[in-house]
Amino acid sequence: MERMIKIHILGKEEVEEVTLQEAERILENIQNDPIGGLVVDVKTGKVIWQIGPDVEEIKILEQWLGGG
Repeated sequence: MERMIKIHILGKEEVEEVTLQEAERILENIQNDPIGGLVVDVKTGKVIWQIGPDVEEIKILEQWLGGG
């Protein structure tokens, strides 16, 4: 059975469940985005740069830019 990762997106109530490969692609896209964002391991509350073997759920915190 393929490993699945739960994805929480800040500000959205629904939780998605995606394959490990899809979660890694999402993480890479966030890291390569010029505006950026952070990905947090839900279990540990720590920012992650890769999905390790013990990561089951991640939360995506998109960057907000303020202006004035």
